[in-house]
Amino acid sequence: MGIKKIFSIFKKGSKVAAKTQKGKKGEGGMKWPSGTRIGVYGHTNSGKTVYFTVLNEESKISSDIQISVIDNPTSAEFLANRRAIWGLGTTTSEGTMVDLRGEKKFPEPTEEDRVLLFNAILDRKKTISVVTYDYPGKAVSISDSSQVREKVADFMRGCDGLLFFFDPKTLASELQCQSHVASFVNMLEQIAPLSGHLPIPVGLVVTKADILAGFSGEDQTVLIRPEVENLLSENFDVFLEKVLADSRITSNSDWAASVRNVLVKVREFLKVIVGRTLNFQIFFTSNTGDQPQKIATDVGRSIYAPPEKIHPVGVREPFCWVLKSVIRNRRVCRMRSFTKFVAILSVIWMLIYSVPFLINFSYLLPGVTDKEDTILKKHKGSFYTLPKSNIDEIVRSYRRYSVSKTVRWFFPNFTLAAKAVANKYKAANVGNALKDLEVTIGRFADLVSDSTRWPGAKVDDTIFIDNAEKEQFREIGGTMKSYMDAAEKNSELFLRSERGYWYWSKFREALFSPGDTALWGLIKKRVEQDKKSSTLKLSKSEKHMHTAFGKQKVQTERIVVAREASNELDDLAKEINNNDDPQYRLNSAVRKLRNLKDKLLSNPSKSAEVARIDKYLEKAAYFNRRRKYTYTASNVPQDHHLHIAVKRKRKDILWPLEQIHKGKSYTIEWKAGDEFWVALDPKLVTGGSPETWGKNPTESLKLDKKYSLFQLDGNITFNSGLKATIDFEDDIWSKIPEFE
Repeated sequence: MGIKKIFSIFKKGSKVAAKTQKGKKGEGGMKWPSGTRIGVYGHTNSGKTVYFTVLNEESKISSDIQISVIDNPTSAEFLANRRAIWGLGTTTSEGTMVDLRGEKKFPEPTEEDRVLLFNAILDRKKTISVVTYDYPGKAVSISDSSQVREKVADFMRGCDGLLFFFDPKTLASELQCQSHVASFVNMLEQIAPLSGHLPIPVGLVVTKADILAGFSGEDQTVLIRPEVENLLSENFDVFLEKVLADSRITSNSDWAASVRNVLVKVREFLKVIVGRTLNFQIFFTSNTGDQPQKIATDVGRSIYAPPEKIHPVGVREPFCWVLKSVIRNRRVCRMRSFTKFVAILSVIWMLIYSVPFLINFSYLLPGVTDKEDTILKKHKGSFYTLPKSNIDEIVRSYRRYSVSKTVRWFFPNFTLAAKAVANKYKAANVGNALKDLEVTIGRFADLVSDSTRWPGAKVDDTIFIDNAEKEQFREIGGTMKSYMDAAEKNSELFLRSERGYWYWSKFREALFSPGDTALWGLIKKRVEQDKKSSTLKLSKSEKHMHTAFGKQKVQTERIVVAREASNELDDLAKEINNNDDPQYRLNSAVRKLRNLKDKLLSNPSKSAEVARIDKYLEKAAYFNRRRKYTYTASNVPQDHHLHIAVKRKRKDILWPLEQIHKGKSYTIEWKAGDEFWVALDPKLVTGGSPETWGKNPTESLKLDKKYSLFQLDGNITFNSGLKATIDFEDDIWSKIPEFE
């Protein structure tokens, strides 16, 4: 996404957040007054005009919303309609104006469209300038034509919130009902086509709810409770099912039937809403509270008069809800605008901040290091043996890099490092190489002297075990080899590095073949020759190396064996912990660990591994002592009882004189190696066989594994298929150790 496109998105977000701050021009070019535009979309006789009049009256005595009309035409409209609905008139007599009571009647159907302007005060603290629009209902009909149709559509498309008024009297006419619903759907598709998200709050207001069976008052005004608003993210069928399952609805069968009938009739409208927004609500209201009286008929409609007593139900809730939803939407828009602004600044900052890194790590630094690597590769990686021309070339590259503005401004530490590298090359010579080699040979001598630092090597193998010792050993040999390859033949640097590398190579072979006495003899022979040679100038570190080799004996084999055992211990630990068989964990594993322990004792540095083995062996010895165990027979075959005896080695079976029955606790003494004998006898009956206490049982089993205690725990199956279950009071399985 380009920078221009990002800024255009940000600009659109800002316009959305601020669009109510000045007068808006519709898509059709019509100019509308500034303010929060609330659309009331409804057909003829849906109650729009009466609703605005009653809302104005209701707001005078409410705390949640108050209306203050701000222009004379709107005031005149509200006043005229109020006089008609409440049957009020005035006359003057001798300069005095007196209210009169007259005939109550609903306003005539709206013939001319008019813009209504007023301030709405929410909860006595938030004032909103409202612009709404009253128009002839036929302007939204899909079958009738109207001169203001496009004007109504233009107003609705630019609204901050919409209320769709549905007249439940149309429920009796399927054709008229679906015509109104189709008009609703058409308007929604103009606002958010192609199943897009609905960007404004939308409310469905079922007016004249007083004609619906079961409607009784204010508690039925709001259909969707806040705690179940998530239903709007479902499909229509799920929404319908769960809404109708509300206890407020199911408690009144007549009301449940009325609500279901309305929702089913407007299902095409709801299908457009459900799944596209959570900012939706359904209201049931009545402008009069009771059903009006039918007083006459006209072409295509009946004429009604307001009831004797007018007590509106729920007229404030839809308008309060839509205004509060608009306020919430604006806050969200402002937050989105802010987050977009922050995101754009972040992107710009990242781009600006990344440019120096791209220049440094993609162009400047590789240009220096690539040249350096190319030169070093030709000289086996040793800069001590580089010709002066190559050294000067590398030094110039690092000097130019260190004075680069990008490096000095953004990477000052790199400047210091580049100068240090340049100085290192500038001071490079054979003398420095000899000093470095001397240190390397000294490190090798220290390693040979201390067997605990030898790299781990498997006997008769060629690959070291990965650890820190291996890396140190390889680095020492690599340094010697690089000097030997880069130095001139017969030079002191070459001869000394060649001798060191020979000892390193033979020592490496000896690590893999610790029992090869001939190999160790060859090393000692070379040590003696070097010491006696009058032509060799042995350095201090070389003498230290000869001393280290002279102290080594053939016992190296035992040290390597200990290292091998240490590696085997890790594999055995995994094998032990992955095997749940008590016979293995307490018997076979113990034998293997004792064997490894003997090998590890040959190397004092392996004391930690020996301690781990001792800890396991100590825990495994728990069962080697005779202990008392309490158990319960949680299951015994019906009409039977058990006998359990412990047979010690080289002793006869001693059957205790007790019958073991289901649900009772018993005690036995056992240690590793003892056998269990389990006998099953039927329940004794009068005149039957006498009790033999397990000696002549109907069935018996012998549990003869070394750790037979675990055979006894759990289910026991006899040859006949009968089963018994033994449960120990203590968890004997938790006593089996794990290798830590």
